[in-house]
Amino acid sequence: MQTEPQRIVTALDEYAFIAVEGALALKLLQGQLTCDVNGAAPERVIEGAYCTPKGRVIASFVLWAAAPGRVLLRLRQDIAETTASVLARYAALSRVTLRAEPLICTGLLGEGLEQTAGKVLGAWPLGPLAIVTIGEHQVLQCDATGRRFEVWSPAHAVSPLREALRAHCVEAPASSWRLALVREARVEIVAATAGEFLPQMLDYDRGEAVSFRKGCYTGQEIVARARYKGAVKRRLCRLAGAAARCPAPGDTLHQGDAARAAGVVVESAPAGEARVELLAVLAEEAWQEGAPPLTTADGSVFEVVAGPCAILD
Repeated sequence: MQTEPQRIVTALDEYAFIAVEGALALKLLQGQLTCDVNGAAPERVIEGAYCTPKGRVIASFVLWAAAPGRVLLRLRQDIAETTASVLARYAALSRVTLRAEPLICTGLLGEGLEQTAGKVLGAWPLGPLAIVTIGEHQVLQCDATGRRFEVWSPAHAVSPLREALRAHCVEAPASSWRLALVREARVEIVAATAGEFLPQMLDYDRGEAVSFRKGCYTGQEIVARARYKGAVKRRLCRLAGAAARCPAPGDTLHQGDAARAAGVVVESAPAGEARVELLAVLAEEAWQEGAPPLTTADGSVFEVVAGPCAILD
Protein backbone atom coordinates (compact mmCIF):
# COMPACT_ATOMS: atom_id res chain seq x y z
CA MET A 1 0.00 0.00 0.00
CA GLN A 2 1.35 3.43 -0.96
CA THR A 3 2.27 5.64 2.00
CA GLU A 4 0.75 9.11 2.15
CA PRO A 5 3.56 11.71 1.91
CA GLN A 6 4.16 13.63 5.11
CA ARG A 7 3.22 17.29 5.05
CA ILE A 8 4.38 19.60 7.79
CA VAL A 9 3.09 22.89 9.16
CA THR A 10 5.37 24.89 11.44
CA ALA A 11 5.33 28.28 13.16
CA LEU A 12 8.13 30.49 11.83
CA ASP A 13 8.07 33.13 14.53
CA GLU A 14 11.77 33.88 13.99
CA TYR A 15 10.87 35.91 10.90
CA ALA A 16 10.01 39.60 10.87
CA PHE A 17 8.82 42.04 8.21
CA ILE A 18 9.88 45.57 7.33
CA ALA A 19 7.66 47.80 5.20
CA VAL A 20 9.52 50.28 2.98
CA GLU A 21 7.09 52.90 1.70
CA GLY A 22 7.30 55.93 -0.56
CA ALA A 23 7.39 56.80 -4.24
CA LEU A 24 11.17 56.28 -4.29
CA ALA A 25 11.22 53.05 -2.25
CA LEU A 26 12.50 50.87 -5.10
CA LYS A 27 15.09 53.44 -6.14
CA LEU A 28 16.39 53.65 -2.58
CA LEU A 29 16.69 49.88 -2.28
CA GLN A 30 18.30 49.55 -5.72
CA GLY A 31 21.18 51.66 -4.49
CA GLN A 32 21.60 49.70 -1.26
CA LEU A 33 20.93 46.01 -1.93
CA THR A 34 22.81 43.33 -3.90
CA CYS A 35 19.82 42.19 -5.97
CA ASP A 36 18.35 43.96 -9.00
CA VAL A 37 15.34 45.58 -7.37
CA ASN A 38 14.20 46.96 -10.74
CA GLY A 39 13.03 43.44 -11.53
CA ALA A 40 10.61 43.40 -8.60
CA ALA A 41 6.96 42.60 -9.38
CA PRO A 42 3.81 41.94 -7.32
CA GLU A 43 3.63 38.31 -8.48
CA ARG A 44 7.20 37.27 -7.62
CA VAL A 45 9.62 37.94 -4.79
CA ILE A 46 13.36 38.57 -5.09
CA GLU A 47 16.04 37.21 -2.77
CA GLY A 48 18.86 39.53 -1.84
CA ALA A 49 21.33 40.81 0.71
CA TYR A 50 22.49 44.04 2.32
CA CYS A 51 26.23 44.59 2.71
CA THR A 52 28.59 46.86 4.55
CA PRO A 53 30.87 49.13 2.48
CA LYS A 54 33.46 46.34 2.87
CA GLY A 55 31.12 43.86 1.17
CA ARG A 56 30.20 41.85 4.26
CA VAL A 57 26.58 40.69 4.45
CA ILE A 58 24.63 42.19 7.36
CA ALA A 59 21.18 41.03 6.24
CA SER A 60 19.57 38.55 3.87
CA PHE A 61 15.92 38.80 2.92
CA VAL A 62 13.04 38.09 0.61
CA LEU A 63 11.80 41.28 -1.09
CA TRP A 64 8.22 41.71 -2.31
CA ALA A 65 7.08 44.75 -4.27
CA ALA A 66 3.55 44.51 -2.92
CA ALA A 67 2.22 47.65 -4.63
CA PRO A 68 3.56 50.87 -6.16
CA GLY A 69 5.49 52.65 -3.41
CA ARG A 70 5.24 49.73 -1.01
CA VAL A 71 7.91 47.03 -0.53
CA LEU A 72 8.10 44.31 2.12
CA LEU A 73 11.32 42.71 3.33
CA ARG A 74 11.03 39.35 5.12
CA LEU A 75 14.13 38.60 7.21
CA ARG A 76 15.20 37.04 10.48
CA GLN A 77 13.78 38.79 13.52
CA ASP A 78 17.04 39.29 15.40
CA ILE A 79 18.49 41.47 12.61
CA ALA A 80 15.31 43.33 11.61
CA GLU A 81 15.69 46.35 13.89
CA THR A 82 19.35 46.87 13.03
CA THR A 83 18.70 46.49 9.31
CA ALA A 84 15.86 49.02 9.41
CA SER A 85 18.05 51.45 11.35
CA VAL A 86 20.85 51.28 8.77
CA LEU A 87 18.46 51.70 5.84
CA ALA A 88 16.72 54.58 7.60
CA ARG A 89 19.89 56.67 7.37
CA TYR A 90 19.35 56.88 3.62
CA ALA A 91 15.54 56.71 3.54
CA ALA A 92 14.95 60.18 4.98
CA LEU A 93 16.75 61.79 2.04
CA SER A 94 14.40 59.96 -0.36
CA ARG A 95 11.23 60.67 1.61
CA VAL A 96 10.88 56.95 2.20
CA THR A 97 9.67 55.52 5.50
CA LEU A 98 10.50 52.21 7.16
CA ARG A 99 8.41 50.50 9.81
CA ALA A 100 7.84 47.07 11.27
CA GLU A 101 5.00 45.27 9.48
CA PRO A 102 2.92 43.15 11.91
CA LEU A 103 2.82 39.92 9.90
CA ILE A 104 3.44 36.38 11.14
CA CYS A 105 4.93 33.59 9.05
CA THR A 106 3.80 29.96 8.83
CA GLY A 107 5.89 27.34 7.03
CA LEU A 108 4.67 24.38 4.99
CA LEU A 109 6.85 21.46 3.90
CA GLY A 110 6.11 18.39 1.82
CA GLU A 111 4.65 17.10 -1.43
CA GLY A 112 1.14 17.67 -2.70
CA LEU A 113 0.58 20.86 -0.72
CA GLU A 114 -1.24 22.46 -3.64
CA GLN A 115 -3.95 19.80 -3.39
CA THR A 116 -4.23 19.91 0.41
CA ALA A 117 -3.18 23.22 1.92
CA GLY A 118 -4.26 24.87 -1.32
CA LYS A 119 -7.84 23.84 -0.59
CA VAL A 120 -7.68 25.58 2.78
CA LEU A 121 -6.53 28.83 1.22
CA GLY A 122 -8.36 28.61 -2.08
CA ALA A 123 -5.43 29.40 -4.40
CA TRP A 124 -1.76 28.57 -4.71
CA PRO A 125 1.46 30.03 -6.19
CA LEU A 126 2.91 28.27 -9.20
CA GLY A 127 6.67 28.43 -9.67
CA PRO A 128 9.82 29.31 -7.74
CA LEU A 129 9.50 32.56 -5.74
CA ALA A 130 5.92 33.08 -6.95
CA ILE A 131 3.64 34.80 -4.46
CA VAL A 132 -0.14 35.14 -4.42
CA THR A 133 -2.49 37.13 -2.19
CA ILE A 134 -5.46 35.19 -0.87
CA GLY A 135 -7.69 37.33 1.31
CA GLU A 136 -5.56 38.41 4.27
CA HIS A 137 -2.75 35.98 3.47
CA GLN A 138 0.20 35.89 1.10
CA VAL A 139 1.47 32.46 0.01
CA LEU A 140 5.03 32.15 -1.29
CA GLN A 141 6.69 29.21 -3.03
CA CYS A 142 10.22 29.29 -1.64
CA ASP A 143 11.93 26.53 -3.62
CA ALA A 144 12.19 25.18 -7.15
CA THR A 145 10.47 21.85 -6.45
CA GLY A 146 7.24 23.04 -4.80
CA ARG A 147 7.93 21.40 -1.43
CA ARG A 148 8.52 24.51 0.72
CA PHE A 149 6.09 27.39 1.18
CA GLU A 150 5.52 30.35 3.47
CA VAL A 151 2.20 31.92 4.43
CA TRP A 152 2.30 35.52 5.68
CA SER A 153 -0.68 36.54 7.79
CA PRO A 154 -1.88 39.28 10.14
CA ALA A 155 -1.83 38.21 13.80
CA HIS A 156 -5.58 37.76 14.17
CA ALA A 157 -5.70 35.35 11.19
CA VAL A 158 -2.85 33.06 12.23
CA SER A 159 -4.61 30.76 14.71
CA PRO A 160 -7.59 29.94 12.43
CA LEU A 161 -5.20 29.36 9.53
CA ARG A 162 -2.93 26.99 11.43
CA GLU A 163 -5.87 25.10 12.88
CA ALA A 164 -7.27 24.54 9.39
CA LEU A 165 -3.85 23.47 8.06
CA ARG A 166 -3.40 20.94 10.88
CA ALA A 167 -6.26 18.96 9.35
CA HIS A 168 -3.96 18.21 6.41
CA CYS A 169 -0.47 18.57 7.88
CA VAL A 170 1.53 17.33 10.85
CA GLU A 171 2.60 20.10 13.20
CA ALA A 172 6.37 20.17 13.70
CA PRO A 173 8.95 22.49 15.31
CA ALA A 174 10.79 25.15 13.33
CA SER A 175 13.86 22.88 13.29
CA SER A 176 12.13 20.98 10.46
CA TRP A 177 12.22 24.18 8.42
CA ARG A 178 15.86 24.78 9.26
CA LEU A 179 16.72 21.24 8.17
CA ALA A 180 15.11 21.94 4.79
CA LEU A 181 17.20 25.11 4.52
CA VAL A 182 20.37 23.14 5.31
CA ARG A 183 19.61 20.50 2.68
CA GLU A 184 18.90 23.20 0.09
CA ALA A 185 22.11 25.05 1.09
CA ARG A 186 20.08 28.15 1.91
CA VAL A 187 21.74 30.53 4.36
CA GLU A 188 19.79 33.18 6.24
CA ILE A 189 21.79 35.81 8.09
CA VAL A 190 21.19 36.07 11.84
CA ALA A 191 22.74 38.40 14.42
CA ALA A 192 25.59 35.98 15.15
CA THR A 193 26.69 35.85 11.49
CA ALA A 194 25.95 39.43 10.39
CA GLY A 195 28.95 41.25 8.99
CA GLU A 196 31.14 38.14 8.72
CA PHE A 197 30.92 36.95 5.11
CA LEU A 198 31.04 38.09 1.51
CA PRO A 199 27.94 37.07 -0.50
CA GLN A 200 30.02 34.52 -2.45
CA MET A 201 30.96 32.73 0.76
CA LEU A 202 27.25 32.05 1.30
CA ASP A 203 26.55 31.02 -2.32
CA TYR A 204 24.33 34.06 -2.85
CA ASP A 205 25.99 34.59 -6.24
CA ARG A 206 24.63 31.37 -7.73
CA GLY A 207 21.13 32.86 -8.11
CA GLU A 208 19.58 36.29 -8.40
CA ALA A 209 20.45 37.43 -4.88
CA VAL A 210 23.52 39.22 -6.26
CA SER A 211 23.39 41.07 -9.57
CA PHE A 212 26.66 41.73 -11.36
CA ARG A 213 24.91 43.78 -14.05
CA LYS A 214 23.17 46.47 -11.99
CA GLY A 215 24.78 49.74 -10.99
CA CYS A 216 26.46 50.61 -7.73
CA TYR A 217 25.20 49.52 -4.32
CA THR A 218 26.77 49.46 -0.88
CA GLY A 219 29.75 47.08 -0.96
CA GLN A 220 29.51 46.52 -4.73
CA GLU A 221 33.17 47.21 -5.48
CA ILE A 222 34.40 44.57 -3.02
CA VAL A 223 31.81 42.00 -4.10
CA ALA A 224 32.66 42.48 -7.79
CA ARG A 225 36.39 42.29 -7.15
CA ALA A 226 35.95 38.98 -5.31
CA ARG A 227 34.07 37.58 -8.29
CA TYR A 228 36.32 38.67 -11.12
CA LYS A 229 39.66 38.31 -9.36
CA GLY A 230 38.83 35.01 -7.66
CA ALA A 231 39.72 36.20 -4.19
CA VAL A 232 37.21 34.04 -2.29
CA LYS A 233 39.02 31.36 -0.28
CA ARG A 234 36.15 30.36 2.01
CA ARG A 235 33.08 28.56 0.72
CA LEU A 236 29.77 27.16 1.86
CA CYS A 237 29.69 23.41 2.60
CA ARG A 238 27.16 21.00 4.08
CA LEU A 239 28.27 18.75 6.94
CA ALA A 240 26.74 16.00 9.03
CA GLY A 241 27.67 14.18 12.20
CA ALA A 242 26.62 12.76 15.56
CA ALA A 243 26.02 15.43 18.17
CA ALA A 244 24.06 15.86 21.37
CA ARG A 245 23.14 19.42 20.42
CA CYS A 246 23.07 21.58 17.32
CA PRO A 247 25.99 23.96 16.95
CA ALA A 248 24.68 27.51 16.84
CA PRO A 249 25.29 29.95 13.99
CA GLY A 250 28.60 31.66 14.70
CA ASP A 251 30.15 28.60 16.38
CA THR A 252 33.59 27.70 15.06
CA LEU A 253 34.84 24.41 13.63
CA HIS A 254 38.40 23.12 13.94
CA GLN A 255 40.54 20.44 12.31
CA GLY A 256 43.04 18.45 14.34
CA ASP A 257 45.06 20.48 16.81
CA ALA A 258 45.01 23.68 14.78
CA ALA A 259 44.29 26.71 16.90
CA ARG A 260 42.91 28.64 13.97
CA ALA A 261 39.26 27.94 13.11
CA ALA A 262 38.72 26.04 9.88
CA GLY A 263 35.13 27.18 9.53
CA VAL A 264 32.08 28.89 10.99
CA VAL A 265 28.58 27.40 11.35
CA VAL A 266 25.85 29.43 9.62
CA GLU A 267 22.85 27.08 10.06
CA SER A 268 22.14 23.75 11.72
CA ALA A 269 19.27 21.40 12.51
CA PRO A 270 18.66 17.99 14.06
CA ALA A 271 18.31 15.23 11.45
CA GLY A 272 17.27 12.28 13.56
CA GLU A 273 18.26 10.94 16.95
CA ALA A 274 21.67 12.34 17.98
CA ARG A 275 22.41 13.39 14.39
CA VAL A 276 22.87 16.93 13.13
CA GLU A 277 23.24 18.46 9.68
CA LEU A 278 24.67 21.92 9.21
CA LEU A 279 25.96 24.51 6.81
CA ALA A 280 29.34 26.08 7.44
CA VAL A 281 31.66 28.46 5.65
CA LEU A 282 34.96 26.56 5.45
CA ALA A 283 38.49 27.51 4.54
CA GLU A 284 39.60 26.00 1.22
CA GLU A 285 41.87 23.39 2.80
CA ALA A 286 39.09 22.18 5.13
CA TRP A 287 36.87 20.73 2.40
CA GLN A 288 39.50 19.23 0.10
CA GLU A 289 39.44 15.46 -0.44
CA GLY A 290 41.31 13.70 2.33
CA ALA A 291 41.00 16.57 4.80
CA PRO A 292 40.41 15.47 8.43
CA PRO A 293 36.94 15.81 9.98
CA LEU A 294 35.90 18.99 11.74
CA THR A 295 35.08 19.29 15.41
CA THR A 296 33.12 21.71 17.57
CA ALA A 297 34.12 23.03 20.99
CA ASP A 298 32.23 20.21 22.72
CA GLY A 299 34.06 17.53 20.69
CA SER A 300 31.28 16.67 18.21
CA VAL A 301 32.71 15.44 14.91
CA PHE A 302 31.38 16.45 11.50
CA GLU A 303 32.23 15.31 7.99
CA VAL A 304 31.77 17.32 4.80
CA VAL A 305 28.97 15.69 2.78
CA ALA A 306 28.69 18.36 0.06
CA GLY A 307 31.47 20.74 -0.92
CA PRO A 308 31.13 24.21 -2.38
CA CYS A 309 28.37 24.47 -4.96
CA ALA A 310 28.73 28.08 -6.16
CA ILE A 311 29.59 28.33 -9.84
CA LEU A 312 31.32 31.47 -11.04
CA ASP A 313 30.75 32.17 -14.70
